[in-house]
Amino acid sequence: MGSWWSSTSSSSSSSSSPSSSYHEQSWEEAHDSKPVPQRRRPGEVRVGVVGDPGAGKSTFINSVRGLRPRDPGAARVGLTHTTAEPTEYPHPDRPDDLVLIDFPGVLLRRHAGRFGDFNIGQYLLEFGSYMQSCDVFLVFCRGRIQHNPVSIALAAHRMGKRVLFVRSQFDKDVADKENDDPEYFDDKCSVHLMEELRQDYIRVLRDVGWPRDVSDDEVFIISGRLEYVTQDMWDALELKNAIFGQRR
Repeated sequence: MGSWWSSTSSSSSSSSSPSSSYHEQSWEEAHDSKPVPQRRRPGEVRVGVVGDPGAGKSTFINSVRGLRPRDPGAARVGLTHTTAEPTEYPHPDRPDDLVLIDFPGVLLRRHAGRFGDFNIGQYLLEFGSYMQSCDVFLVFCRGRIQHNPVSIALAAHRMGKRVLFVRSQFDKDVADKENDDPEYFDDKCSVHLMEELRQDYIRVLRDVGWPRDVSDDEVFIISGRLEYVTQDMWDALELKNAIFGQRR
């Protein structure tokens, strides 16, 4: 395919520009030797949450479980890297059969005395078995869709997993739009902005050669903060329905 996200090495700051220097690396070509984690029960649904550091993965995992960052059992959140290994969080409403798995954000590794670019092959070597244990992946980006999370998403797709895309800081998108283009909301509302951003995600994925068409109901525009998730703001309810509707 030669798509731009399918490299074994790419800049963490890249967004959506194709490059002929990339080549594909399949799950079979780069996977760790760790055993695939076992389900505690046959019907357990495992939801992997992946994305760049600071994209709101842990915040959403807390919010969808009704927790604040300092509550017992909450995922660690912060302005620095807080997740070093995949961490499982059973949902309190379905503790026996629904687990959200917080994957480490994309980190730069030190090679020969310097920090190297993100390497999807290295990511699979470290976390591929855990990815294999998941049924569906939520791919978080804080704003515009980025190269590195989509690299992980493509690896998940090649494993045969369902992949959903989440733009996770829509409250900031609205504030930025009000600041940068105050006349926009004279005759439009946040719903119009949501749909523009959703279609932009779909367009970018199509332009860079995502293996199949992405539908509107596979892209979610939310804020992962507790007050917005509990009030089902924007696409929060639809995303919760997509998660709770998963069955094995």
